[in-house]
Amino acid sequence: MKEFVRKQTFRHFTGYKIATFFNIETGHEIFGPRQFLEFLAESEGMPQNSLDAAHNDLFNFLNFMSACSHLRIENNTWHKGSGAYLNRILHVYPYFLAEADSSPNQIASDIAKILKFKGVSEATTRRYISTLNQFLKFSDQEWLSQREMLEYYDVDVFVSEQALMGELTQRTSLSKSEKKALLNQSMLAGVISGGPERIKRPKIRMPNRFKYASKIEKPWYSKSFPVNKVMDLISQAKSYRDICLYSLLAGTGVRTHEAMQLRLEDILVNEESVQILPYSQRIKVYSDLDEVDVTKLAFKGRSHSDTYFIPVFREIFFDNLYNYLDEREKTNPDHDFVFVALSNNSLGTAWFKGDSTSHNRTFKSTQERMGLDRLYTLHSLRHFFGTWMRNYEPNEAGFGLSLSAVKRAMGHKDEKTTERYSIPDKAIELKKMADVEQFLVKYGYDRTQVMQLVEHWGI
Repeated sequence: MKEFVRKQTFRHFTGYKIATFFNIETGHEIFGPRQFLEFLAESEGMPQNSLDAAHNDLFNFLNFMSACSHLRIENNTWHKGSGAYLNRILHVYPYFLAEADSSPNQIASDIAKILKFKGVSEATTRRYISTLNQFLKFSDQEWLSQREMLEYYDVDVFVSEQALMGELTQRTSLSKSEKKALLNQSMLAGVISGGPERIKRPKIRMPNRFKYASKIEKPWYSKSFPVNKVMDLISQAKSYRDICLYSLLAGTGVRTHEAMQLRLEDILVNEESVQILPYSQRIKVYSDLDEVDVTKLAFKGRSHSDTYFIPVFREIFFDNLYNYLDEREKTNPDHDFVFVALSNNSLGTAWFKGDSTSHNRTFKSTQERMGLDRLYTLHSLRHFFGTWMRNYEPNEAGFGLSLSAVKRAMGHKDEKTTERYSIPDKAIELKKMADVEQFLVKYGYDRTQVMQLVEHWGI
């Protein structure tokens, strides 16, 4: 993708990695996004991977806005700037994300062609829009506080888009690159500050033609590691560490970072169970970590500390645990985190200190040896757990637990979150419908008598 914006990350005083953004043509920092990310780091307490996603979302939006400036200069429409135009551009953004150069919206299509942007999925589009709306809300609130301060000191450093456009109109001798720089400054300032005249900016939403897209049924296995391949995955693991990690993730559904942050005391050997405790409940335990490492202790939040361990995976985990602890001891670790790095350059260090790329590298190598058509991330084992519990876990009436039971097992606070993980297997649902059909035929019920059947059985 063509880039008009450069991203630079740095370590914030909170310990988080924060991004700031620069206009490639001018080299100037774009004011606003860094302040928003600092706000998230300082007040929201989100994990680093969520901040990284926000970095990416903002980069994409800023690149889009810069391409808009480029397009207006190339089309010689740079003198027509207005806050209303900015609102129009903001409304075009969802079409640009979801439809790219296939969009019937001319602006969205043209910008996608300039950026060589191929579009993103509906789910990613919704995430980008959510981040943008958070950013715009923060910018509006920040603008108000700055405005009040500047009025108190009788100073006004805000420059309206109209004023900048006027400058562009008067200075016809400007080069194209100078016009682009001023226009880009104008448009981004209008987005970030809202402009002195405060043109009301509506919330950015998905286009109406995507309104029912989320209702379309997707394959139940799209994010879940294949049920029929999990045992093969574990058997293909090359270390006892990986056997224990894969069986733990598949068997309990804990998040990858929760598994990475387990300490030896969290494994209850006599009970053959594992507990997940957040940082806030045992701060002193982490006194051996510096501020940067403590920041990496990302806890998304569980409703309770206990876990449910699917029996077959529990057996694999505890059968291999002592072999792994011997393997771990040979790395001479100076900490009591369960999972350690086994690579030469970081041998024995707590594995949670690495990033998701390093965590998934070994996992994907294992899948390559299996010859899978597509490669999954470790998080797919959490989806596997939800899918298994919803469809295959034995119960008194057959197989599959209720949504509320799966919610409890996954540590979710809201069933809506659980629904995204524990998707009913389409094959099982079809089998159930076929069984009902056979029952009706066997007992001579006509389809028109279904309601009578329901009343008869009181269901």
